Amino acid sequence: MRKYLLLLFLFPIVFVFSQQREFIEGKLVDRKTKEPIAFGTIRVKNKAKGVISNLDGSFKIPMVFQEIGDTLQISSLGYRTKEVVLSDLKVSDIVVIGLVEEIEQLTGVVITGEKTRVTPFSARKIIRKAISNIPNNYPFFDFSLVGYYRDYQLKDENYLNLNEAVLEVFDRGFGFKDSYETMTRIYRYNQNKDFVRDSIASKPYNYDDKSKVIHKATLYNPGGNEFALLRVHDAIRNYNVNTYSFVNNLERDFEENHNFYLEPDTFIDDIPLYVIRVTKEHKETVVEGKIYISKNDFAIHKIAYAVHQQAIIANKENEKWRLSQVAPTKKLGELIFDVNVEYRRYNKEMYLNYISFRNKFVVKEPPKFMISSVEVNNESRCFEVNFNNTPSLSSANKKAKYKLSHKGKRLKIDRISIKNNSAFLYPSNKNLPMGVGDDQIKFDLKIKNIKDVDGNELDKFTFYQAYQFREFFVQEIRPKGKPPKDNLFMVMDRPVFKNQPLVKIESLDDYWMNTPLQRNR
Repeated sequence: MRKYLLLLFLFPIVFVFSQQREFIEGKLVDRKTKEPIAFGTIRVKNKAKGVISNLDGSFKIPMVFQEIGDTLQISSLGYRTKEVVLSDLKVSDIVVIGLVEEIEQLTGVVITGEKTRVTPFSARKIIRKAISNIPNNYPFFDFSLVGYYRDYQLKDENYLNLNEAVLEVFDRGFGFKDSYETMTRIYRYNQNKDFVRDSIASKPYNYDDKSKVIHKATLYNPGGNEFALLRVHDAIRNYNVNTYSFVNNLERDFEENHNFYLEPDTFIDDIPLYVIRVTKEHKETVVEGKIYISKNDFAIHKIAYAVHQQAIIANKENEKWRLSQVAPTKKLGELIFDVNVEYRRYNKEMYLNYISFRNKFVVKEPPKFMISSVEVNNESRCFEVNFNNTPSLSSANKKAKYKLSHKGKRLKIDRISIKNNSAFLYPSNKNLPMGVGDDQIKFDLKIKNIKDVDGNELDKFTFYQAYQFREFFVQEIRPKGKPPKDNLFMVMDRPVFKNQPLVKIESLDDYWMNTPLQRNR
């Protein structure tokens, strides 16, 4: 018997160990503050493949790269690039890697005595030059991107409805309209059941019955599935067409629609970047964002753009903020949506590194406590109200909670009896005709303020808020990559995870899903 128990316990231990050895699990943090670094780039040096850190800084790298003695190159906006030899890492637990902040003081403004001297490039002029230089900095030829796509909801920091895929995007270049010309293959997909699946949250937005809405906003979809919707929100790739609210057409509308303020410079991979704060106020909404632009060639490295509900605005500082180009501080309300899109240089051109789109939504849940049926009990001369759960005796046993009437005349209730999931209402008039079958007399019954034993109020809808995420993280760039001559591409007007063609490739193990860590890890 003891041998049997020993073998039984050994099996799961070996299984867990092998699972842990499949990936190196790590987390990027600020070395000083210990705060997680989201959207950091982790590349395998000799493979030019990698992942982007999650919101909590976590990431996964296949163990095979450690076995062949490879090195990680880790970089993030505002931090010094770091290299980590994989063979030096202990993989028995989550590896925490700290990055050092790298920042430079504001160079756009020099203040001496009472005079203010401004450099030739104002924030607005930098934006203008960056947009006009898009044809010089981004690929206008065929290329492809292999990466990890996911969409999910986040409720109370818990993941819901996590869907994952490995995709290859075949782009004809910035000279072609993305929504018409770009084609996508699906190499692997997974509706991850290790995380909670919520059927209500996964439904499409519905503004008719308000069952799922974006509060004080609507999500514009020019056509296509969730991945197509995500790509629409890449304002750099779609610089000469309409994208999303306020940005609109980046080339034509962006400069006119916003205010710009220079902030201290920063770096990415030792490249100095202008940092420009972007603001806008419009009726009940406030825009806050930042754009990171190379000081060398005015390439746009990143756009972080968020739209919030309007909130109380702090008192404006004196007019000196206009000279210093520093925006007055605003208090922001609830988030409506935000977009983070980052590009990195590969050879001579800038290619997408990742795009993340998030919006807040509200879900209306059906009442948890409802009436199943109301029946006339002729034998007992009473009305039987059946609920879907046991009513609370303290609330359901009160006559004032019920309003019974016949032909507009209210009927008095003599007594109430509660049994299991039912309430029996006995009218005062014992001789009241009730009828049988088709001859049954019609009565009106209204019930209010009754709760079940779990505290749920009768017929009361409940609401909860959550965030919807759609994200694509590039793992490999293939310059001049052209689509194969077949029809095995994603059907863009069909959901990503519904009856899509799946293509098998021999190198599939080179790409992996950077699944978020479970919250309890």
